Amino acid sequence: MPEISIITPAYNAGSYLTNTITSVSSQRFSSYEWLICDDGSTDDSAEILSQAAASNPNIHVFTQKNHGVSAARNTCLRHVNGSYLMFLDADDALATDCLYKLHEKINATNSALCIYGWFIHQGEELYSYVFEDKELNASPEERYEMILKDPYLCGGGYPWNKIWRVDSLGKIPFFDENLHHYEDKLWTLQSLDLLSSPTITFINEPLYHYYMRDESLSHSMSASKYSRLAEYTLDSLEALRAYIEKAHPQAIKTCDELVQARLTEIKDTLGIY
Repeated sequence: MPEISIITPAYNAGSYLTNTITSVSSQRFSSYEWLICDDGSTDDSAEILSQAAASNPNIHVFTQKNHGVSAARNTCLRHVNGSYLMFLDADDALATDCLYKLHEKINATNSALCIYGWFIHQGEELYSYVFEDKELNASPEERYEMILKDPYLCGGGYPWNKIWRVDSLGKIPFFDENLHHYEDKLWTLQSLDLLSSPTITFINEPLYHYYMRDESLSHSMSASKYSRLAEYTLDSLEALRAYIEKAHPQAIKTCDELVQARLTEIKDTLGIY
């Protein structure tokens, strides 16, 4: 059985997949399964993934009609066999020796979760995110609320900067396929609440390459697309708040601060006063 299960949803990522595939196939650590779901791509993603799977037996590709990123992740989650679970987006990449360092750390510390730093590629600029003392020394509740409110603190709600011990989760939760925004933050918070052991460790080193694509930035969207994103955001915030109120009520004040901040941002962008 593989030690690490890597999950990747892919949709029309053909321009980036070669770099992503190379970053995984060149890892020194080889006890992994890479579960990739092609979510109805219309470009050459399926062909690239098929060729990759033919040359690397650790790669397992699933195909489905386009149902969205959550559905693609859930398809992969149904096939997890590894002791540890992590995520990789189809247009990002793992840093050199990422898998070896993650496995070594989470194994040595017997942690339920390991959160690690990352590189940020924005155009020609390269930044790195490593953790401050307030993150490293936070209490479990402080850490939870940082992840709830902030996109970066303690890794935020991003799935791809965390590796989970599967048996600490019990039953791995699925992503909410009805949500189109904040579904990853909700999944992260649900998973934190499921941990049988709260032992969490950090690797204060960038082990992941995150690429900020211009087409994904809200400021480059048309007004109609941003309005649709705003609707998705409001629906997701409502679902997120409902979950926090029921499962983790001590964080409701922090959740309300997040909701208010996003509402203000949406109103300012749309010119609503």
